Amino acid sequence: MRRSVCTALIVVSLVTSLSLLLPPPSTAQAPTVITLESLLLAVDRHPSVVAAARALDAARARLIQARAGSAVQVSLNGRAAYGTLAQGTPTGGSATFSHSVALEASVPVFDGGITALQVAQAESAVEAAQAALEAARQDVLLAAARAYFQALQTMGLVEVRAAALRFAQKQVEQAEAFFRAGTTARADVIKAQAAAASAEADLVAARGQVEIALASLRSALNLPLTQEIQVATPREPVIPEVTPTEAAALALSGRPEVRRAAAEVKSAQAALRIAEIRAGMVVSVDAGLVLQISPNPGQVGWALSATVSSPLLDGGRAKAAVEEARANLASAIARMEEIKRQVQLEAFQAAVNVREARARLAAVQASVVAAEESLRVAEGRYQAGVGTILEVLDAQTAATQARISHVQARYDLYLAVVALQHALGKPVIAQGETT
Repeated sequence: MRRSVCTALIVVSLVTSLSLLLPPPSTAQAPTVITLESLLLAVDRHPSVVAAARALDAARARLIQARAGSAVQVSLNGRAAYGTLAQGTPTGGSATFSHSVALEASVPVFDGGITALQVAQAESAVEAAQAALEAARQDVLLAAARAYFQALQTMGLVEVRAAALRFAQKQVEQAEAFFRAGTTARADVIKAQAAAASAEADLVAARGQVEIALASLRSALNLPLTQEIQVATPREPVIPEVTPTEAAALALSGRPEVRRAAAEVKSAQAALRIAEIRAGMVVSVDAGLVLQISPNPGQVGWALSATVSSPLLDGGRAKAAVEEARANLASAIARMEEIKRQVQLEAFQAAVNVREARARLAAVQASVVAAEESLRVAEGRYQAGVGTILEVLDAQTAATQARISHVQARYDLYLAVVALQHALGKPVIAQGETT
């Protein structure tokens, strides 16, 4: 009995020691599910979007600075001095100590409209920065959507290639059975084996394309390249019913690039007006109030001051500033017109591409039905002994190609739709687009 107890204790001790030495069981982490909506969550982390957002923050800060130019300015000022000067005049006596503390307030009354123009210029800069941020988000979402649909397309092609390999392997088994039965020649087996080997190579290549597409999708979403992901299939796309001509017109009002260009034109117009004012006679009026705190507490003084300035000899600086501002305005107007032309062309082409992609998908669906029927007939003829293995292999190749074209056409339509949404300035990805 004592020996049995000792043996049991030794076994328990060994098991405990081994459990401490062995690594803990790995907990498999569930793959991250990638949907169209998840692209919306990832876009704000993209560097170009972050940069555009910070540029908008800077523009808003400059607007606050510009508006502050017409606001009341209040400051607490103190001064201390030791020497033989009294209010800037030599006393000739011994050195003395003087000091003053005052609360000062000032407000601009009139400056020729420069401050108002600076505010308008800053407001235009905010509008341009907001449009630039929206454009950056749309561009990033379009690139991410393309990577998303490319991954789905390659995964669909793997399914087609895997089905083709299974069919080819089935044909090898069938050809071998017919050869053993003496109803076909050995050549049929060799041909079937060659077709199966080719199908297997195509499947390996298709799986490689999936890995590349998933890596591109991870990169677009700023995910680690080793992270496991699962791509969810989206719902059927909602195709905008818009003609190419209508799309071109809608792009002018919808695209953020056009709004940005228009805001830049307004900013350039304000800059030109400021330069013209400064090149002439500038009159400014300020009002000020001073409350003495020390050494004469409670003493109040006020002043209404006017300043008139006009450049007489400045080496042509003021005139050159006006010419520079005028050239910048002309450049901004030309850039806006070019952007309008470009976005209209993009929208027109995108609408045409959607129309073509929808028609091509319908045609491919019909070709898939015809190819599968031809394959069924060829396979039946071969099994009945009135057809050849070549007929079956040719029909299988045609059916596989039709299925590949169907997968490509399906996701080409998805891509065409999101490209059209982008071209119209509408959200590339809307909420609730994933099953």
